[in-house]
This record gives sequence, C-alpha cells and structure tokens, in this order.
Amino acid sequence: MNKEIPDIHDLLQDLSWYFGNQGFDGECCEDLSLVEYMTLKKAYDIQNITIQELGISLNITKSGISKIIDRLEKKLYVSRHQSSSDGRVCCVLPTEKGNNAILKISNRYSEYLQEILGAVDEESLQNIKDTLELLFKAIQDKGFIKSN
Repeated sequence: MNKEIPDIHDLLQDLSWYFGNQGFDGECCEDLSLVEYMTLKKAYDIQNITIQELGISLNITKSGISKIIDRLEKKLYVSRHQSSSDGRVCCVLPTEKGNNAILKISNRYSEYLQEILGAVDEESLQNIKDTLELLFKAIQDKGFIKSN
C-alpha cells in the first residue's frame, strides 16, 4: 500500500467531520441528518427521481431509502408522485420547503468555503477542485458511487 493512503484517509475523515453539522455548531442543516440532506439534495438535483434510483445512487437499500423519504415527507421536505410516464413508478420531488433548505444550506457552505479559501489563489483552487473530481471519479469508476 502506498504510504500516503492512510494520511489521505485521515484527512478525508477530518474534512467530512467539519463539513457536517460540527462545522456550524449544529446549525447548518436545519433539522436534517446527513443522509436526509443527501437524499433531499439528490432529489433536488435530479427532478422526478424514482425511489429506486435514489436508493441506488446513494447506495441505500429500498427499505432504507423508503424510511428516509418517509421522514423527509413527514418534515415536509419532499412529496411522492406517480411517474407521468409509468403510473407504477413513484417519484420524489422536493417541496418548496425542500428547495429552500437546499439553497440555504448550499449558500451557507459556499460562504464557509469562501471564508476558509478566500485567500487561496485561483490556480490552487482549480487544483483542489480537479483533485476532488479525480477522487470522486476514481470511486465512481470502482462502482462505489452509482451514477444516474
């Protein structure tokens, strides 16, 4: 194993921790858990996504994703609708509250990153973005991240 791999793992875990609620003293994501937020974001990004597609894209079982959608629906962040092309298929759409939450959270994290990286030059920012995209694609290519 490459000797840098454990350090990369540690850095990713530390970054994940500080990009969760901990980075904002528990105030970043409204009343959403990380898995609820990621489900809502996926529904926001891919309008009329099916429950099955949501589960596949987030690597969550059908029963697991259904429970998450139940919670989001109860909190009024999403609603279920029958597919217009196939009435047997159930799609998930963010509500106005869900759309507003995604925009608010996204803006808050963008402000957070701007505060952290504001003094970093454009070339370094591009390198960070390119490196993160490379990591994401490598994970996706190995089949750990499903694409729609």
